[in-house]
Amino acid sequence: MKYIKVLLISLAVILATALVIAYLFYSKANTELYTLDATARKDVAGSFITLKDGVTHYELSGADTGKVVVLVHGFSVPYYIWDSTFSRLVQEGFRVLRYDEFGRGFSDRPDVVYEAPLFRRQLSDLLDGLHIKSVHAIAGLSFGGPVVADFVGHNPGLVSKVILVDPVYPEAGPQDMPFSESFQRYKMALSPETMVSGQLTDLKYPARFPSWADQYKVQM
Repeated sequence: MKYIKVLLISLAVILATALVIAYLFYSKANTELYTLDATARKDVAGSFITLKDGVTHYELSGADTGKVVVLVHGFSVPYYIWDSTFSRLVQEGFRVLRYDEFGRGFSDRPDVVYEAPLFRRQLSDLLDGLHIKSVHAIAGLSFGGPVVADFVGHNPGLVSKVILVDPVYPEAGPQDMPFSESFQRYKMALSPETMVSGQLTDLKYPARFPSWADQYKVQM
């Protein structure tokens, strides 16, 4: 009995030590050190609007009389992924809107379930807040594809044209995740460079975008 007691105490000490070490590694590696507030957004380009679910970062440019085009980014990279497309459309005379979806870029990270109604509501509230009554075309990239498709499905009379660029199809739900959210967060904190290097593999000519990694790291 005494042997079992000593064994259990030893195991408890080992487990406690392992947890402390793991926490220290996490604290040192974690890049999420700052609060996303007015101070963090002070010198950020673009505009901000407070919607029902939080603050949204957006940019609206082009002739007031131009046809409205909305650009919706994907799962990971914020609205700057549309930089060249945005500029070209404005030059062509369109009135162009792009924004950071909740959880990305300089938009808020509301403590809610991130599912279709949240993103649909964000876009709807943004258009209402900017007094946009009709959309000539809306484009969704990757994860932005289902966001756009869901939005148009619920607002069929608002949009004339839909453009889907490499749209994501949700084959697996949260219940199919192999590991818990906490473990995924821990793993990400220990190797943040994985997300950054992963972005560069999406570019055909990464050398042409020397500031891409640093730009991406900001939201991390």
